[in-house]
Amino acid sequence: MDDKLKDFYELHRRRKSIREFSGRLVEPEKIERLLEALRRSQSAANRQPWHFIVISDREGRAPLDEVFTKEGFRKAPLLIVACADPAQAWTRRADKVNYAWVDTTIAVTEMIEVATAEGLGSCWVAAIEPELVREKLGIPGQIDIVAIIAIGYPEKELVVEDKARKPLAEIIHHGKW
Repeated sequence: MDDKLKDFYELHRRRKSIREFSGRLVEPEKIERLLEALRRSQSAANRQPWHFIVISDREGRAPLDEVFTKEGFRKAPLLIVACADPAQAWTRRADKVNYAWVDTTIAVTEMIEVATAEGLGSCWVAAIEPELVREKLGIPGQIDIVAIIAIGYPEKELVVEDKARKPLAEIIHHGKW
């Protein structure tokens, strides 16, 4: 395996959910690269059925403090609220499954990988009350609130840790179920 591949896999293994942030601000150029990762993400039929609310100032994020169940998220210097617009998404003909959430999830996952490459920690926060977030941020009713992504420099350095995972034999099926 060449060095670039080794670097990629090491980066992938360092990524984990961070719930405690140092308080150090995220540099504007890094924020721009995160946003560019969102913009460039793939989506079904290239519909891009997403919207992202970026909050990087103390005043802007204060209304969201009551949304979080963990104190560490209140200290994250950057919040990105990931929203999906089902009306803009591709829908699979066979069963009418709307891909807005799938596409938004792909974009967020790619951004989280970029955040890790930038030395930032992140956490996908789904334990929220969507209607409270909608109210606080003025999000239109037809838009789904997928998650809030807390981003910042972690209190502890990102290191490779092997987390318990199911064995491949339990999740991979060759040819048939």
